[in-house]
Amino acid sequence: MASAGINFNNLTPSNGAIQSLRELIFLALVDVETIGNLVKFMPKQKHGDKLGFVGEFGLLGKAHQGCDPTYANDLVNTSEKTWDIKRWEIAEALCYADLEGTVAALALKTKTNVADLTGTEYMDEIVAPLLERAVKKLILRFAFFGDKNASTYDPDDHTTGTLKPGVDAGYFNLINGFFQQIFAGVAAGTISRVVVDANTKTTSALQKAAIKTAGAATGIMDELIESASPVLRQLTGKRIYVTQALADALAADIKANNKGSELQWEAIFDGITKTTYNGIEVVALPFWDEIIQGYLQNNTNVGAWDKPYRAIFTIKDNLLVGSESEDAVADINIFFDQKTKKNYIDAMDTIGALIGQDNLINVAY
Repeated sequence: MASAGINFNNLTPSNGAIQSLRELIFLALVDVETIGNLVKFMPKQKHGDKLGFVGEFGLLGKAHQGCDPTYANDLVNTSEKTWDIKRWEIAEALCYADLEGTVAALALKTKTNVADLTGTEYMDEIVAPLLERAVKKLILRFAFFGDKNASTYDPDDHTTGTLKPGVDAGYFNLINGFFQQIFAGVAAGTISRVVVDANTKTTSALQKAAIKTAGAATGIMDELIESASPVLRQLTGKRIYVTQALADALAADIKANNKGSELQWEAIFDGITKTTYNGIEVVALPFWDEIIQGYLQNNTNVGAWDKPYRAIFTIKDNLLVGSESEDAVADINIFFDQKTKKNYIDAMDTIGALIGQDNLINVAY
């Protein structure tokens, strides 16, 4: 849906509204009321640039040494990572004939201008808001689920492919998102992981049954918190991101097995809700479930979902999304071509994703 208070009337290239849409989408990325609430969006980033991180001093302070003290060299730890930023695009063609016979036909122009959808209520109040939402979901898809090695699952060999048959790998293989970086960090021993037993079951029905076992969901959350680094546990703004499936299981476990006060969920935006568990904010992200259940493939067990119960314990500023743009999506064009009688939407920008510091993240899957 369009943001409240935004008027998309007369969204045509000649009156500057295209620029307004570009700025609106950019604001949706940085605004704390939307995507900016989930990740730290960083404009003006370049592919290949280094991003440095500064840690904290270790132990400081010893007994007074009197005159001419000995000075130590206990430098603050630093680290750096490199941006992998790639360009994405949305290219769509709309034909007025597809709208004939539908209620949207009432919004068409007449006579020789019937094919031109620019400036119509259909384009301005339906397509443009949907484009805003599509860009936000695109950013979140690449940021969390980007996989440069994504390929379609082959049901014959059962060994390759991260995507369900029929899914275009181009929707995922632009960059490596947070989950791919997490999987690599866990394998390298730089990121701590809580193993979720329910994810290992051979069918989705068995996965559901396992996560509903008394103490399963609360046990995952408790271990995730307890095994996190002391540095993370001291930070202001720490939170746990979870799939909606894990959030539902957690709420049910607490309620059914008397494991604490019933959770109170508060809506944030676009179906995303938050609550507090043991003093830590928990954010349920149903779009994770949408991707996991709709597009990903469990290569080990064909009848099971691909790690449906996931959690990331970190701070928002440790999940970095970068773009070369400064204050708007790089390019959005909506125009009508007289020769083809079609209306075209071109949107283009860049994206990269980085986990800032591996010691400030703990995961469960």
